[in-house]
Order: sequence, then structure tokens, then C-alpha cells
Amino acid sequence: MRKAISITAIAGIFLLMFILLTSGDIKSRYDGGSKDLVDELYFQAVKQNNNLEAIEEDIEKFYKKKSEAMEKYNSFTAYNSRYYSDARANANAISDSLTRKKAVDIIFKGESRYQSKLAGWQSIITSLNKNEKELNELHNLLKILVTEPMMEKYQQNNLPERSKALEANDELQKVIQKIKAITL
Repeated sequence: MRKAISITAIAGIFLLMFILLTSGDIKSRYDGGSKDLVDELYFQAVKQNNNLEAIEEDIEKFYKKKSEAMEKYNSFTAYNSRYYSDARANANAISDSLTRKKAVDIIFKGESRYQSKLAGWQSIITSLNKNEKELNELHNLLKILVTEPMMEKYQQNNLPERSKALEANDELQKVIQKIKAITL
């Protein structure tokens, strides 16, 4: 299944590159804005390619599901942390040492059971973070793979004419010669 998705994604990328290389100008000029140009170009390409659009939708769905899951988990752990913190404070307020020890033991056992219940969550969170890192790296690679042909085409179609720079250099040389004639 994963191999089929990869093959489909690669085919989509090659289709996108063909479309981009045979389509019109990407941008007549770059205004030097503060946005990441790779992202800017990539999202232009996304608008023109259903495969890329589907990938972006899948990424968005992932982040939404992760956010929902982590919000519930964080709320759960915060509630439990608050309970155990308050329980320890209550236990420490007990003046009789035997009663206090009994309360501390109850809290310790309860907190140990709670921590063991979280072990499955900890492995899921570790896996999520590892896979999210891989997703981000592959997403960046995809952006570069998609946008590099766009930039190549832009470079081919928009390389400025050199004649004005050559004329300016000739004028500069003439001025330099005039100044040298006077000063040397």
C-alpha cells in the first residue's frame, strides 16, 4: 500500500514538472518579499496539481488529528498532575507521621499506576514525533523537488539583458580615464 502511494506521488510529481515546464511564466519578477520563496512557489504549484493538493490536505488532516489527540492527552495529564500535586500537599499537612506515611504510600501507588497507564501514550507520542519529523523533512524535499524546475524555467525566461551593464561599464572606464589623465 505504501509503495503504491509512493509510486502515485512520484508520478504526480513528474506530471507536475511536465506541466510547469510547458506552462507559462511563473512570475515576471520577484519583489523580494519576506515570505519563503520555496513555499510561495510550492503553493502556486499546489493550486495547479490535484496530487499535491491531496498531499497538502492529508498533511492538514494529520495535524488536526494530532492536535485534537494531544489536546485531550495534555488536559488529562494536567488534571492528574494537579491532583497528585494537591494530594502530596495534603499529605504533607498531616502532622501524625504514621498517618502521613500511609497517605504518601497511597499517593505513590496511585501515581505509579497512573504512570504505567501512560506508557502506551509515551510510545505513541515518541512515534508521532519521529514520524512528524520525517514528514517535515520529506515535505521540504518535495517542495524543493517541485520548485526547482519552476526556478529553472524562470531563470531561462527572465535572465536580464547584459547590454545596459556593459554600456555602464564602458562609461565608467571613460570617466576613470578622464580622471587618470588629470590626476596622474
